[in-house]
Amino acid sequence: MACAVAAGCGTAETATPLSGSSVPTSGDFAGLIDIGEGRTMFLECSGAGSPTVVLIAGNLSAGDGWRYSGGSAADEDDPPTQNDAAVYPTTAKFTRVCAYDRPGTQLESGAPSRSSTVEQPTTVQGDAADLHTLLTAAGMHGPYVLVGHSLGGFIANVYARTFPDEVTGIVLVDAASEYLETTLGPAAFSQWAKAFSTIQSDPEGEAPDLVAGSEAIKALPRIPAMPASVLTAEPWPFSFPSTDGGPKVDHWAQWFEAQQMLATALNATHISQTNSGHNIYTENPALVNEQICAVIKPAMDC
Repeated sequence: MACAVAAGCGTAETATPLSGSSVPTSGDFAGLIDIGEGRTMFLECSGAGSPTVVLIAGNLSAGDGWRYSGGSAADEDDPPTQNDAAVYPTTAKFTRVCAYDRPGTQLESGAPSRSSTVEQPTTVQGDAADLHTLLTAAGMHGPYVLVGHSLGGFIANVYARTFPDEVTGIVLVDAASEYLETTLGPAAFSQWAKAFSTIQSDPEGEAPDLVAGSEAIKALPRIPAMPASVLTAEPWPFSFPSTDGGPKVDHWAQWFEAQQMLATALNATHISQTNSGHNIYTENPALVNEQICAVIKPAMDC
């Protein structure tokens, strides 16, 4: 990737944070953005055109994961690799695309997020606000197509509800949502949310409060009508300890039902035959890019 024009040369991690000017609207940019209050967030963008596709990674995952594809997240001997078939470089061929690091996440190498740390737990509302602050500080104004995986899909959902005038389409990739509270029931949902927020041992690692997030989203307006796609993985082990502390219980049926409810609420195309586990964006990136393209048409031929 080319040196960030405004952030200075050297690695993005050590570059002087961009402040007071805009990220270029075309070409490659990778650098730290000053978002105020002593915080910086890492942003990278490539390609040219409109709308800008904003990629929002899942829990604990930094933005570089969108550059990886192939292999299997479940097979340590055959992990995804960085390649041109991945979602990020493919999207950059037909429009502007950006990815970023949330605080507390990890790069594919295991290195920590390039963004400043924040106090945990976080909330999806706070994460959506951070993204808006980041894009604004970078001098970007949309329109955006949001693409969110897992927790990132929940954040995309909240962003589109909070800033609807900025969003023209949404692609949710096996995304978490408030509908899980309905399908699981309050007790099991709370149990899952607790397990979800404690899957890492780093005290600065991302630990979202999904119970608070699910409750807060109820006060937000619905996402306005826009092109939308919901991609659901083939059955995967969506399991966590039972509410009485017993053995793990598989809740795949409830996950799938929540996906159906999400697609219905958005009047979205729902694709459930994805030939993929939870990480659809690495296991079947061509399908993700196909749906990104479908959402931005007829504005652009991709």
